[in-house]
Amino acid sequence: MRFTGYNKRVKNNAHRNESKEDRLRRFQNNSYVESIETLLNSIDNFFNNEIQVARDNKQTSLLFMGIHAVALIISEAFFSKSGLDGYKLFLETYVDGDEDDKKFSKIATTIHDWRNILAHQWIGSTGHDIGYDYEMDLGWQTRNEVTFINPKIYCEQYLSVFRAGGRMWSYKELFSEEQLEEIKSRIIAKYVKK
Repeated sequence: MRFTGYNKRVKNNAHRNESKEDRLRRFQNNSYVESIETLLNSIDNFFNNEIQVARDNKQTSLLFMGIHAVALIISEAFFSKSGLDGYKLFLETYVDGDEDDKKFSKIATTIHDWRNILAHQWIGSTGHDIGYDYEMDLGWQTRNEVTFINPKIYCEQYLSVFRAGGRMWSYKELFSEEQLEEIKSRIIAKYVKK
């Protein structure tokens, strides 16, 4: 039996109002601000809304995969780093709080490995080493060799970097003009890559 529940064609939200050619031309012909802020605004306006829904409905696996995806998108574009190195650098630069239990970069390997299980394997022994505790006041804590994470705190710290005045929007302070042009080039290269 063939599923016919959706008869309308729907474009990806990140690409709704602009043709591929127009967006590429806009990126190429304008300053780095155009490509960087298009990327950041698109993530914030579309992807982060879905991450919030995952948080609000305790869809924890989707929350972890979504935040991880954004972390890698940003770290590859901004720092030219991928995998665990990029993920950890993203956490250190943007998400980590002041208290030890709010420094998620300290457990970056654990979260990264867990995300890989969720995304590529689903069942893996790593699942015995990680737990969720939505009620604890800490961001994360190790109990009896199991790392418990409060997904609400993790998500809130992540989302806060995109709010007005959040760390994500002070990207110009982190990079030189030359580095910002390199970020623009990486964003364009990823945009046209098939």
